[in-house]
Amino acid sequence: MWFDKIIYPFTVAIAWVWVKIHDMLVALGMSGGPGVAWIVSIIVLTIVVRALITPLYVKQLRSQRAMSVMQPEMKKIQEKYKGKTDQASRLKMSEEMQALNKKYGTNPFASCLPLLVQMPILFGMYRALWNAGAVAQGTFNLGDHIGPIDQALAQEIERTTVAGVSLSGRLTESTGVGLAVFIILAIFMVVLQFLTMKISMERNMPQQAQDSSNPMMRTQKMMMYLMPLMFVFTAFVVQMGIMIYLSISTAWTFGQQMVMMTVMPTPGSPAYKDVLAKRERGYKEWAKPYFEEYDRKREELGSDPEAVAQLNQTSLKEIKSKARSQRVAGNFPESMSEGEVVGVYRNLALQEWTTLPDETWMRGVHRAKERSVVRQEKAAKREQPRRMSREQRKQAEAKERQLAAEHERAEQNRRARREASDRAKSELTPEEVERRRAQRKSQRNNPGQRKKKKRK
Repeated sequence: MWFDKIIYPFTVAIAWVWVKIHDMLVALGMSGGPGVAWIVSIIVLTIVVRALITPLYVKQLRSQRAMSVMQPEMKKIQEKYKGKTDQASRLKMSEEMQALNKKYGTNPFASCLPLLVQMPILFGMYRALWNAGAVAQGTFNLGDHIGPIDQALAQEIERTTVAGVSLSGRLTESTGVGLAVFIILAIFMVVLQFLTMKISMERNMPQQAQDSSNPMMRTQKMMMYLMPLMFVFTAFVVQMGIMIYLSISTAWTFGQQMVMMTVMPTPGSPAYKDVLAKRERGYKEWAKPYFEEYDRKREELGSDPEAVAQLNQTSLKEIKSKARSQRVAGNFPESMSEGEVVGVYRNLALQEWTTLPDETWMRGVHRAKERSVVRQEKAAKREQPRRMSREQRKQAEAKERQLAAEHERAEQNRRARREASDRAKSELTPEEVERRRAQRKSQRNNPGQRKKKKRK
């Protein structure tokens, strides 16, 4: 079958990992042969896979958060090019959207990465279990083994059962307790998937996005009911081993969603507001008294710049240490002085928070500092002539007059040469003009002769 040939490399890779995990469990004391070690190895394999793709999931969440922050700017670009269908406008719009994604560090394809990684693994596991029976019976059409799973191991897998159902058995082949286990696992996945999506919509979506007139919201609601139903269909076609894999994976997704809502909630969502209020209370609990004492010391120092710099230097080390424990981003621009950094931490202690002080917030700090530096440079250029002494201004003006005079003289010389050339041409007889034309033509046809004349 062509599908087997395409997915076979993934099947072999998953088979190797699965068998190695099984061997490790046996080495740790579980019984070898048919039995619980093969079932637990599927559970461990699921946990390992989901743990390995957690960084991709975090990247997906960060990209989604940045996308929500950049939505106003994205809408402005879309409105700017609304109704413009010519190629130049579409290209310009695409360039501006790419620049916006780069500015906020977003990747439109980041949300697909966890799914793209899991699909080959799921298909590989599915085909490994599907073909285990054929390998055990010696009828597998792609050889006598699947990676390390030879006939002996395949027979062990076939004899391993859950409530009387083989790991490669399906719901349509099950009866009694085995059928009940299939149904329980299907209900477990349906309920968890529904709760995951419902809680995500109600707690981790911005208020404006929850409007029923929002097309995205309508799509999410439809998916909230369709996705769990897909698990019902899945239960009829996959094996018991895959049901175990999907059940553990669904439980991991639910737990991961709960954790991430407290660590990286979507800006503007109810979960975000709760986390924002909690983090703000925790930060201000120590920061308010600290900066009240800092302000008192700062006032006592008066206008002594060295003493103020020393105070900022010693205070900043302690502030950064405490702020880091509150998960406040600390990678400030290098161009910011210690006093400016202390000022940012001080503002967090005294002002009401509107956003979490995380990586997205820090990117805003970097952009604000870059704009400030540009403004300062422009102001310095404007102020430079005013700060020059009278003698410096006289010297600059004299230099400008000298350059203008030199330019005027050069222009006069060019005009004089042009006029002399024109007069000389007008005084030539027609015969002389024809002779010179013939001479130039001859030189073009004989470049070697012209070079000899130049050397002479």
